[in-house]
Parts: sequence; C-alpha cells; structure tokens
Amino acid sequence: MRENIRIAIIQPKPYPSPEDPRNIGHALQLMERCRGEQLDVICLPEYFPALGEREIGAAARKLNSYVLAGMIEEDGAKRYNTSMLFSRAGKPIGRQRKVSVGAIERERLGISPGDGVFRGFETDFGKIGIPVGIDFWGQPEAGRQLSYQGVDIVFNPSAFSALRGHWKTGGLVRAFDNFLPIVGINTADYNAMIGDKRVHQHGGGSFIIQPPKMLDKDDFNRWARSIDDIENWAVLELDELESVHMADVNLASASRFRSEFFNRFGFKKV
Repeated sequence: MRENIRIAIIQPKPYPSPEDPRNIGHALQLMERCRGEQLDVICLPEYFPALGEREIGAAARKLNSYVLAGMIEEDGAKRYNTSMLFSRAGKPIGRQRKVSVGAIERERLGISPGDGVFRGFETDFGKIGIPVGIDFWGQPEAGRQLSYQGVDIVFNPSAFSALRGHWKTGGLVRAFDNFLPIVGINTADYNAMIGDKRVHQHGGGSFIIQPPKMLDKDDFNRWARSIDDIENWAVLELDELESVHMADVNLASASRFRSEFFNRFGFKKV
C-alpha cells in the first residue's frame, strides 16, 4: 500500500438522458483534462457515462490511470447500475452492482438489484471498494464488508439530487465506523429527462473525507483523547458546477492506526 495517491474527481454535467451516447464523448473530454497529472484514479459518478466501456478503457490506457466509471451493465435479460473499475492498461478489473435500487431506476430504466456482496479490488497502490450511491452511506453493511476485507479506501460514485448534505454526513459516519478515507463523486447540477418530464437535478457536493494524518502511536493517543467531532475529516467539498478536481489522499494513517482505533472504541477488529 502506498502512503499517498493522487486522484481526479470528475463532477460532470450530463446530457438529460442517462443513456444519451453524447455522454461518452463528454466523459472523454473531461478526462482529457487529466492528461499529464500522473493520476492513480480518475473518478466518474454513478450512471456516467452509462455507455462506452470500450472508449473509457482506451482512455484509461492512454492516461495510465485507473478509472472508475458509472455504467448500465447488461447481463442476459437483466440490467444493473454498475461501478466499473478499469486498470491502467484499460482492462475491466472490477464490477460492483448497486443493491439499493430506487423506484425511478426500477420503473424507468429497468435496473435490477445486485447480489448484496461488496467486493474489494486490488490495485498497484492498495485495495479499494466502489459501492454505488446509497448502498454505502444509507446502511452500514457495505462499509462493514469492505472493512473486513481490508480495503484502504472507498470510492462512492453517486448521482444525488437530494439528501446531498446527508450524503456527506453519512460518509463521515462510515469513515468513523471503519477508519477509512472516503471519496464521494456526484454529478453537477443539470436538467434530467425522467420519462417525458424535464426535472432539475440539484447536484454537486463531491467530497473527500479522510482520518487525520498521524505519525506514531503517541500522536494517535493525543488525537484520540482530544477528539470532539470529525467535521474536519471532510477535507474537500465541491460546489454544484461541473468541474475536474485533482487532489492527494493519504492512505497510510488510516491503515497504520486502524487496529488501535478499533481497540480504543471497542469496535470489532478486522
């Protein structure tokens, strides 16, 4: 596991329909802004670009970065809302299907729920989890499963038009539960087509949450004795506009002190 990784959060303004093929080109344009940044992960939100597995894989290879993309996955007669992870070589190496599928997804897009198993995926910098949307912050199961597997960071690709503030609050709770850094990726504000109606989607608020950096056990003990709240774990929160934001995320502190953290608060060890 590496001490730090460099990521890009892409918060796009999608075209109105989630399956509009123009979203593929838009995703590639936004990813092109990552050229030369020597990134470890480029993050795209839930349902973006929805199509274009081959094109996103080619872009991952060209940019030499892992890419996390929101896809509509066809498997036999079923469709899934899937987080897909592409390797630096552009190969699909991870698929996480959303479990908590909302009414609009079921009725308008024909999305089926996944199997409820949340998987950690190995990369060259550590192990990651990629649960979709409310699967991560709405209930504790995804975080628990991923923590038990020893993931180093969780990416939470989402498409929230409501509960954006609660999304961050839920992310803070899961970060504390599991002593993990969390990256939440949302769409920007945009006008969506739901059936024959145009509906404004209040997007934005993509975030990075991470436990504080600590150098040794004495540093950890001083922090644990003085902790009052964890609001300062939220080190980044974007506005509602389309943006591509580069940032560094520290993995080492959480990994190094997770056992001490669980022991301090009496949580079950992993």
